[in-house]
Amino acid sequence: MTFKFFTLGGRQFWEDVFYYQKWRIQKHYRRSKYRLLDSFDICRASGSFETCRKAFVKMIEVYELPRQKGKLVVLLHGLGDSKKIFKPLWRALTKEGYHVAAINYPSTRKSIKGHMDQLKFFVEHLEDVDEISFITKGTGCLVLRCLLGEDEAWTSKLKLGKVINVNPANVGSDWCTLFAKSKIFKFFFGPSLEDAMPKSALKMPRLPEYVPLGLIFCETHLDKMLKPLKKKYGSIAIPGDLTEKDFSTQQISLKNSDVNIFDNKDLIACCQRFLKEGKF
Repeated sequence: MTFKFFTLGGRQFWEDVFYYQKWRIQKHYRRSKYRLLDSFDICRASGSFETCRKAFVKMIEVYELPRQKGKLVVLLHGLGDSKKIFKPLWRALTKEGYHVAAINYPSTRKSIKGHMDQLKFFVEHLEDVDEISFITKGTGCLVLRCLLGEDEAWTSKLKLGKVINVNPANVGSDWCTLFAKSKIFKFFFGPSLEDAMPKSALKMPRLPEYVPLGLIFCETHLDKMLKPLKKKYGSIAIPGDLTEKDFSTQQISLKNSDVNIFDNKDLIACCQRFLKEGKF
């Protein structure tokens, strides 16, 4: 018997592997255990993926869920974040008529390759969607690059729309190189910390050239706090490496005073405009 209970949505221990109209099936990052969450993060079923999938089909009839059609925008957070950061953007895009899935993945528990496998399973099990776009933050762009760098069957079923990288880590992070020297930071941030080092990130496949890609740079409160350290340690990047701006000619820099950059109205407007027009 499965008891209905509220959850926290599985921020760092559960992977979203299925999405439909705000309902999600999640897999525990270590065990082959799945659970079905409704739009209020209440667990409705647990067991195998198929068990949760069958339970969801029954829920469609009980709650008369409308079918999702057309375009889906997938939101991918960065290292140490969760899907909760996207709530303002999710609301704005939903009002515009988009289907929006903010994906949770255990960013501090697995490698970039492990997150890519999760995202691959996710897109392979999408239903009633014919076009998919992505908005990523931080290391989320590396997960997406690894996914799109592979020639998979799902790409023949789904049209790839547009991609927006917010504060991307396409060239990796000098901070990850610095923090990876500490056992404490490696313990808390996991395998993805070393994957986000410049020497690792630059080896990952780049997005296909045909994909419209926009870059948004928006200073965070953490950036401001780390400025003194940046002056002290300087840059540890290797001269001659690519810069973020080498990844796309479509880019914009925004001023910011919000703790969560996705509360920034200008950032939200830029995302809406790029999804519609392919430019900022």
